[in-house]
Amino acid sequence: MYPMVFYVVVMAFVATLAVVILRQRSLYVLFLATYLHHFVVPFLYTNHYVGKEPAYGLFLFKDILLLELFAWSAVLLLTRFRRPWPLPMTPLLVLTFYCAFRFLVGAVFLGDEWGSGLIKMKMICFPLEILIVVMTLTALHPEFGKRFLRNMTYVLAVLAVVAVAIFVLAPRDFWLEHANIAEYNREIKGDTENEQDFDTGVPGSATMGARAEAFADFASLRAVGTFGDALTLSFQMAVPVLLLSFYFPKTPASVLMLLMSGAAMLCSLSRSGWVFAAVVGTCVLVRRRHYKLLLSVGSALLAVVLLWPPMTQFAVDTVSNLSPSAENADTFHAEGLLYFYTRGFSDPGNILGKGTRSEVRQIPEIGYAYLLEFFGLVAYGSFLWFCFALYRQFGKGSQPDPLGVFVQGISVGMLVVMHFSQYPFAFTEFISVWYVVGFGLSRYLLLKTNPGEEPVQLRRRAPLGNVVIGPGLAH
Repeated sequence: MYPMVFYVVVMAFVATLAVVILRQRSLYVLFLATYLHHFVVPFLYTNHYVGKEPAYGLFLFKDILLLELFAWSAVLLLTRFRRPWPLPMTPLLVLTFYCAFRFLVGAVFLGDEWGSGLIKMKMICFPLEILIVVMTLTALHPEFGKRFLRNMTYVLAVLAVVAVAIFVLAPRDFWLEHANIAEYNREIKGDTENEQDFDTGVPGSATMGARAEAFADFASLRAVGTFGDALTLSFQMAVPVLLLSFYFPKTPASVLMLLMSGAAMLCSLSRSGWVFAAVVGTCVLVRRRHYKLLLSVGSALLAVVLLWPPMTQFAVDTVSNLSPSAENADTFHAEGLLYFYTRGFSDPGNILGKGTRSEVRQIPEIGYAYLLEFFGLVAYGSFLWFCFALYRQFGKGSQPDPLGVFVQGISVGMLVVMHFSQYPFAFTEFISVWYVVGFGLSRYLLLKTNPGEEPVQLRRRAPLGNVVIGPGLAH
């Protein structure tokens, strides 16, 4: 126990040094740690370069760094900016503080477990933490924010190349021999054994599962890259795919990065990430009134589904498993949706939530059920309020703003994918998405400067056609 505490303290010290020395540039450290820790730490652990205690410290590093950045950014937000803050922050504050109150009541008076409750609260707090960090630091340093958005896209595109290379070239025992993620998840993260595939060294979600028959000639494993999970890879790759498609100007380099990011997202074979990217892209094209382009892209995707036999079979299998009576693991989604909308709101225990004990959850898979069953109606309603407020924040003005349109699509995408799982509350899956949202919201902060200081020219609730951060939308 004491060695583990020692390494956690060491990581806290390193995180503090990063914040003090690098300041806003420590965001690079945070994001790189998030993108790489599921590859680097399992590699070090599998090859016995580090033991269990230092590996656990490395695992917690990104969480500690985010917490310290949040504390620093919250102070800056309260002292340098005037209220009211952007509209979506109100429901997000309500969601976070209500869930914290419900957790404390359950843990102190109702016998809920502190450990499982704290893990769930870490997830609930994540959107507020990352948004305040990004929103504040990029409002104070707009040029840094634009540069970081561009560099984040480049890094993700490079990691897409790595993911595709491992997927195509690495032998089946690559993860087992060189970076055993399954062992890392069990020994360090504490994930349950039935979620891991110890024969291949990857999480069970990275194996083909129901996709095995459709893609038998394509691959034996889904692509996970440096993210350690196919779903995480899919959501992370959605960000460069969308930014390079609809935000950054087209150049030969950007088209190449787009192709590699799209290939990595395809090789993840993760429908949730695909759906998210499709919903956001559709919203952008509709908001920009590019109906012909929407029809062309939709037709091309439909052609891929119809003309590529593995994808055709995968689509047929997916549709056939939408029935809760089908005998397949994919039916948990269908069962969850059915139970959520038929029983979720009629259960009296869901009014205030049943507490954070895992056994109280009766509705599988659904992210909305995660909020409703553990924390109650206020949590569920606050998340919906947040998404609608986020859309409305960027819905002003006659000419859509490029980044604002993108964030509007993200708000709709979150509303949709929460029907599959609580992805927006997952650190590794959604951190890049939250950066885009926070970067967009940063313009709505009005800087309050002291005498003699030079103000940063930011306008709150300005017409979207008059305020543009970054490059124009590619037509």
